[in-house]
Amino acid sequence: MTAEAVNAASMVLKKEMKMLVQGSEPQTTLGLDDINLGDPDFWLRDDFYGALALLRKERPISWHEHPEAGKGFWALLDHEDISEVDKDWEAFSSKYGVRVYHDAGTKVRPGTGALIELDPPNHTVNRKRVSKAFTPRQVGSLEGSVREHARRLVSQLSEGQEIDFVDDLAAILPFEIICDLVGVDPADRSHLLKLSTIGRSEHEPEYVDKPEIPQQAVNELREYGVNLAAKRLLDPKEDLISELAQVQVDGKPIDKEELGGYFGLMISAGSGTTRSALSHGMLAFTQFPDQRRLFISDPMGLERTMAEEVIRWATPLKHQGRVLTRDIDFKGVQMKKGQKISMWFVAANRDPSLFTDPFKFDITREINLHQSFGAGGPHFCMGAHIARREIWVLFQELFARFPNAEVIADPVRERSLQSNGFKNMKVRLSR
Repeated sequence: MTAEAVNAASMVLKKEMKMLVQGSEPQTTLGLDDINLGDPDFWLRDDFYGALALLRKERPISWHEHPEAGKGFWALLDHEDISEVDKDWEAFSSKYGVRVYHDAGTKVRPGTGALIELDPPNHTVNRKRVSKAFTPRQVGSLEGSVREHARRLVSQLSEGQEIDFVDDLAAILPFEIICDLVGVDPADRSHLLKLSTIGRSEHEPEYVDKPEIPQQAVNELREYGVNLAAKRLLDPKEDLISELAQVQVDGKPIDKEELGGYFGLMISAGSGTTRSALSHGMLAFTQFPDQRRLFISDPMGLERTMAEEVIRWATPLKHQGRVLTRDIDFKGVQMKKGQKISMWFVAANRDPSLFTDPFKFDITREINLHQSFGAGGPHFCMGAHIARREIWVLFQELFARFPNAEVIADPVRERSLQSNGFKNMKVRLSR
């Protein structure tokens, strides 16, 4: 197919698609009082970025209630406000759960003792146990593995083929890498990927009235980690679970609940967030074809800025939650001990006070203070270096083989208050 034919076909497809080619600030048909961040259906709207822009401008600190969001919560949308809360772990605690739709004291997941749900000093001590596997040096040693997996996946595809980018590429690459790092048997990976996907699907229609099913998936994932650690204690390998199995605290091994939490967090967070970032990246390169051509022309020179912009643009986790440990006056708003507060990174990453042309996908963006990996607090993402490398390598391999690959139908978003991902995304591969 000639370049002219590809461009013509692309224009026809985009006219048929609803997806918004962003560049200027989007609009919304919602009134200020109609915006409810606690409603999972809000996040399925085409204009939710416009609604967030309106809310951030007119009501940057707001209260939201919805039956699927528990007892209600405060929402922060301003980049600076979020950074302030994220750093103040004494007033805004993670130990009661970090999903704003979960309530402390209930049976559904809050405060399970996973690393992400700890405050210093416990968090600091526990983070050190696993952080050595996620240093830039260690990631550098994974370069060959990332490249090998990406090249293998792309080489299985052919010219003119239509694929589900989520299932065929975005979900597979990061999952394979984290499983390699942790030490998961290749024969078990497809089942664990299924468990991980179900575990993040609490707000999907089939599970809304059956929250025990996603919870069971999470429990099974953790149990697998505990059993794997027990095997590695007897027969250590060169993997992270072997190292964790041998860690002792006060002369005793890590307890099973904590070990299961480590494993579940690494598998789910280590793959799910990059899956979302890759999917958003594919959509953005379709919406902004000039950026795709720019990357193809100089992938080495754009390695750093491209990955960071994809991560900002994607914001794989819409929010993280905290719980107030005391009454507080925050920017003139009276908040009570025990109330939930949420940091909406998905809004902050398009804050015009921090980002020039925030609704433009720009892979040359040099100053990129996005909050996708955290906002300056103790919970900065340990896997940030791995995610950056996976994003850069996959798109380098994909566009080297199929430079005109593009999304050809409206992707289907996940129905979720936390995950900013897609369930499927139809992509046509073309040279």
